[in-house]
Amino acid sequence: MIEYFIHKNNIGTPWDDFVKSHPRGNSFQMSLFYEFYSETSEFRPFYCVAKDRNTKKILGGFLFVIQRKGKRIPDRFFRRSLIVGGPLIPTNGERILDGLLKVYADFTMHKAIYSEIRNLHSWSHQIDVFLRNGFKYEAHLNYQIPLTNRDVEASFSKSKRRQIRKATANGAKIIENPDLEQVNHFYIILADLYRTKINKPLPDWHFFESFYKNVVQKGQGKYLLVHYDGKIVGGIMLPIYQHKMVYEWYVAGLDHEYKQAYPSVMATWAGIKYAIDNQFTGFDFMGAGVPSHSYGVREFKSKFGGRILNYGRFTNSHYKVFHWFIKMFLKLFSKNA
Repeated sequence: MIEYFIHKNNIGTPWDDFVKSHPRGNSFQMSLFYEFYSETSEFRPFYCVAKDRNTKKILGGFLFVIQRKGKRIPDRFFRRSLIVGGPLIPTNGERILDGLLKVYADFTMHKAIYSEIRNLHSWSHQIDVFLRNGFKYEAHLNYQIPLTNRDVEASFSKSKRRQIRKATANGAKIIENPDLEQVNHFYIILADLYRTKINKPLPDWHFFESFYKNVVQKGQGKYLLVHYDGKIVGGIMLPIYQHKMVYEWYVAGLDHEYKQAYPSVMATWAGIKYAIDNQFTGFDFMGAGVPSHSYGVREFKSKFGGRILNYGRFTNSHYKVFHWFIKMFLKLFSKNA
C-alpha cells in the first residue's frame, strides 16, 4: 500500500538520499532548497511525498513552494505554487504520479491562485496523468550545453568568442567568491533590469541573501560576478548539483554602460567555464521563452552553442478568474513599464 503526505517540515537526509538516487534528481528538489526558501520573505516550502506504508520507503514526490507578494495591491492576490524540476517518480510510476497530484491539488487549491510545474525533463509518456489532474501543457523552450567530450568554446558563435576575448583584454575580471555586499551590488543591477526591461516580478533581496547563506556557503551554489573599472558590472547566480548540472538561475549586466566589458556575456561565460573547470556534465540555461513569441534572451542564449529543448511547463488554474486577472495585469505592466 502507498501513503501520500504533505510535509510542512524539512525531511532532510531521507529525502536527499531519494533525490540523489533518482535519475532526474536536481538542485531544486534537494532539502537544502527547503532551508533556503524557508528564510525568504516570499516563499514557503512543502513536500508532497509517496511512501510505502509498511517500509516507510520514499517512492516518489516533489518539493514545492508557495509564493506570495503581499505588500501592494494586486500583489497580495499573486499567490502561486511552483514545482521546479519535479515530480520525481519511479519508471512506470503513473499511479504514484496520479496519487501525488491529487493530494497536492487538495492541499494547494485553497492556498494558491495557480500552480506551475517547470520541467527539466520530458513528460511525453505521462502527459495524460497531468491532463486528467487539471494541468495544461504549455510549450516552453530551453537550452542545455552538454560538457562531456567536446570543445565547448568552439561551439560559441564567432561574435561571442570575440566579445569574451575583448572583454578580457579590456580588463574585465570574474570574482569567484564574492562577499554579500558584492552580491547586493549584483542584485541592484538585476532588479533594475527586471524593472526597466524584463518587466516581470523579481524576488526581493531576502531571496538572494538566503541563497548566499544557505546554498552558496554550503557549496551547492555560486555567485560569479563581473568586475570592471573598480565596480561590479554584472553577475550570475548558479545552483549546482552533484557534479552533474550547473543551472543559470539569474544573470544580468550593465551592458549599455560598460559595452567594452560585455558584462552579460562574461557572466554567462563565467558560469559555463565554472561548469567545465569543475567537471560538471552539463550547463542548463533554465528557459528560453515560448516558441511562438520572439524573445531576445533566447537569441542571446543560442549563441553559446547549446542544444534547444522543449520540455514545456504544466499549469493548473485553481481560481480561473484570479489567474486570468494576474496574466492580464502582468501583460499590462509589461506594456506600460
